[in-house]
Amino acid sequence: MAGGYLHSLAFIDLTSRKVEKRSFDDHFARQYLGGYGFGAKLLYDHLQPQIDPLGPENMLGFFTGPLTGTSLPVVSRYTVVGKSPLTGLWGDANSRGGFGPLLKFSGFDGLLFSGISTDPVYVVVRDGSVEIEEATELWGKDTYATEDLLKQRYGKKAEIACIGPAGEKLTLISGIITAKGKAAARSGLGALMGSKKLKAVVVLGGGTVPEANPEELKLLRDKYVKQIRDGVGLATVYSTTGTPGYIETGALNGDSPVRNWYGAGVSDLPDVSAYKYENIEKYIVRKGTCFRCVMGDWKHVRVNSGPFAVPDEVHIPEYETASAFGSYCLNTDFESIIKCNDMCNRYGIDTISAGSTIAFTMKCFEEQLISSNDLDGIEPRWGDPHAIVALLEKMVTREGFGDVIADGVKLASQRIGKGAEKYAVHVGGQELPAHDSRF
Repeated sequence: MAGGYLHSLAFIDLTSRKVEKRSFDDHFARQYLGGYGFGAKLLYDHLQPQIDPLGPENMLGFFTGPLTGTSLPVVSRYTVVGKSPLTGLWGDANSRGGFGPLLKFSGFDGLLFSGISTDPVYVVVRDGSVEIEEATELWGKDTYATEDLLKQRYGKKAEIACIGPAGEKLTLISGIITAKGKAAARSGLGALMGSKKLKAVVVLGGGTVPEANPEELKLLRDKYVKQIRDGVGLATVYSTTGTPGYIETGALNGDSPVRNWYGAGVSDLPDVSAYKYENIEKYIVRKGTCFRCVMGDWKHVRVNSGPFAVPDEVHIPEYETASAFGSYCLNTDFESIIKCNDMCNRYGIDTISAGSTIAFTMKCFEEQLISSNDLDGIEPRWGDPHAIVALLEKMVTREGFGDVIADGVKLASQRIGKGAEKYAVHVGGQELPAHDSRF
């Protein structure tokens, strides 16, 4: 296999601070294809049964696939794996942007972390080497500030994957953030990263990815770029609106869960005009794209004034984020959804799990299992955007009742008791994504 892989992995023990480079052969690459394949095989080989997901024996892997970093479009994702602190089972999450390609350009197909550092650290990957640096001054900072400081130190072309205060506090629904809002959000892997005292991974790519047949690859790129621009499949949708263009459709056709999954669909959510793309579009201030992609579906938004003002340019809420803070909670105030998305990205929280947990809390309040006295004075009635934002502020900081619900619906229901488990919608401890199987 002449192309696609660098045949190089870094095993990083954060307890001893030792780094070991290991190679793999073509047989391994073919048997365990891509980031998921590498992660599944390596965790299976190295993890013992019954280990504590937040203990030193667990491992956290960042992996790329054979197409990552090539000239093909729509292949810039990277995969994060580990034993999930949220479910105690296999955990994975993935994200996009420039981090995956630059990891390859830095000389590695993947990184695998073990152990626990005594003090906060971050890791710098470049030119086939790994350096472990002190991160005490970064600990406690949100993901935006962390990225800004590290880019000041290593240059604007550096790509950073980091955790926010939620991951540091081992919040079980925390994720890993790149590009100030692209999230490897699911499985609680931000908590795993936080348990290792690993604040960030910085990649400084300068290399290239071997190509077995550059001429054929160029022909394939030309073919797929043309198909995207010609609107084959859903290409036009992704190029124009991206997933936010589906928010209204999902609410109308019954795909989006409603009222903590207990709703009757659009009859519970009669006015979804706020979800129309033309009403969302007015917040967009800038567009962008992933590495060597022509979709152009990155969009940044701003809310200039009002109770949910977000003065900075921030990532637009994607469909599942908007559904979790929208239809799940009967909330049609899109400015509040932008605010919630921004808070989750800054603190490093999975938006699907966070919105689901707030919807669960609203259901428990409706069923009188909890009161405003329990909720620090908040009355989370369906559709109230102010209550949703106030609850999320408690969650991300783990203050007051936020500490009860910060780890997702399964643990929240156990802490509340009184039969609250009935309203906790999850599989194995993880909240469901925003697609109703009944649809």
